[in-house]
Amino acid sequence: MRILSSALFAVLLCTGAAYADDKPAVPAAVYDPIRWQAGVWDADIRFFDPASGAQTGSAKGVQTNVLLSNGHWVTNDLQVFGNAEAQPSNITFQGHGVWGWDPVARQYVDTWVDTNDGAVRTDFGFWQAEARTMHWTALQPDGAGHMVNYRMTEAYSGDNQRTLTFHQVALQSGRLVKIAEMRFTRR
Repeated sequence: MRILSSALFAVLLCTGAAYADDKPAVPAAVYDPIRWQAGVWDADIRFFDPASGAQTGSAKGVQTNVLLSNGHWVTNDLQVFGNAEAQPSNITFQGHGVWGWDPVARQYVDTWVDTNDGAVRTDFGFWQAEARTMHWTALQPDGAGHMVNYRMTEAYSGDNQRTLTFHQVALQSGRLVKIAEMRFTRR
């Protein structure tokens, strides 16, 4: 058994080394939007009525983003509060994500879970460098047998402001329906 374990470890080690040699070089700029996420951000959140587009509510939150040591991935922890006091007893929503540049998929990938969804959401994105905007797309099961299609954009304004806008793609018409907008300000 010990010989088999050692042999398996050696195969895995060699396979990983061979893969590392075959990976194409990634330009350093690919990691810019990931690095820009790091830090603590105050969130001003607005919700919208899908039919009329009118704002239906608002909330405040805090997002804490931690860059992994290699600078290729960032974790996002979002807490939204039921009132102005940022206290654990006032949390009405929590979300957690991990995103970065996936060298195998050769694109940005985000995995997100939160207290409103019954399923993991996986987003695939592309970076529009000249506009400093990340564009995301996702399909997520709604629990009723449908796959809900989302489009998100995250636009950076300088180093201390960014706006994340969520749209849902209407199932029948394909129309983009704005459902939320989050304006983040770096602390």
